Formats: sequence, structure tokens, C-alpha cells
Amino acid sequence: MKRIQTKKQMSWLQKLALPLLVLTFAGCASIQAGINDRNFTPVSLTGVQHIGPDFNISDFYVSGTSGSNVGRGGGGGSTVCCMALPKKWHPNLVAEVRWAVGDWSKENLTETAAGNYTSITSEGVYKALVPVEKYEEPGKVYVHFFKGGKVRVVSGPFGYGSKEHPIQRDDPHAADTATIGTRVNALFTPEELAEMRRKSRERSRKYRV
Repeated sequence: MKRIQTKKQMSWLQKLALPLLVLTFAGCASIQAGINDRNFTPVSLTGVQHIGPDFNISDFYVSGTSGSNVGRGGGGGSTVCCMALPKKWHPNLVAEVRWAVGDWSKENLTETAAGNYTSITSEGVYKALVPVEKYEEPGKVYVHFFKGGKVRVVSGPFGYGSKEHPIQRDDPHAADTATIGTRVNALFTPEELAEMRRKSRERSRKYRV
């Protein structure tokens, strides 16, 4: 006799829900309502900073999913898993990006070597609703950060440094089409953090196996 299964089977998309990145359409509440495994694919996330060697991205989030940090060397190598990305690009596809920029220009080497980072200051914390640039084939999502609180979001099968990557290292005009972020006091307000914790607990209960 077959054992009756009482638990819901979890799709890969549900397994990514802790936390789950779901990109949103401009002018719409969310694409979560229309989500299914046939329309979306899991992809990884990475950041690249073009601000300079005196700066790093100390933390960044894309639609609520942490991308960790981007080093002073520029990044583009380490990745975070995972996000749900539409298999087919749509016009007006956007992502909310939040990021914090660290300023190392006045670094006290003696202090940082001892684990004291008080000489590292904040250049600023930003938030922006950023268009996801058109892609023919979904792939790793790259978030490119520029001077002046500017940011671009691209996706595709070609890594940063490849001649086919949408943003080239030596392109002096790469920031011309970037979205300018709004300065904020913190990555998330206390109310937003409380809501994120509530949703996390809710998802944990819903998809507990």
C-alpha cells in the first residue's frame, strides 16, 4: 500500500522562497501572483563596482535578496544563489536595488590590520527602482554600481570581462544610462525589517516539510 503524502511537494521556486527574489513589473504590484516554474528560471546574483579602489559596496539587496558585498577590486566574480528570473524578458521589468557604499580613502592601515574599522566611513546609502535591461537568454544577474549613486542591472550568459557582456570594463559611457538612486538613511527602515521577518516566518510555516 502506498503511503499517503500529507505534505505539499515543494517546487524549486518555493525552495528559493527563503528568501526569494521576485522581480517586479513597473506599474504592477508584483509578478508573484503569476509565478510558476514554467515561466521562471533560477539564476545567481553578483555585483560589480566601478566607483574606484577607495570604495566598496558594503552590502546590497535586489528586491529583498542580499547580494552580499563587492570588494574594492571591482567584484564580478563571487556569486549569491538564487533568484527567480523570467525566462523571457518583458518591457518594464524592474528590480528594486538598495546598496551601501563604504569609503576607504581615509583608511588607517594600523587600525584595520588590528580589526578596527572606525576609519572606514560611509559614502552613502541608496535605493532605486532599476530597469532590467533586455536579455535574449536569462543568466546570472549583474548589478553594476557607478559613481554618484548610479546603478544598472543586466542579465545574460556572458560573464563580466567577456566581450559579449552588456557592460565593458573600459566603456567611458557605461554610466550614462544608469539609474540614479535616492539617498536614504539605512538600507531598510525598522518597519521594513519587521515585515521581512514576519514574511520569513510565514514562508517557513507554509513550506515546512
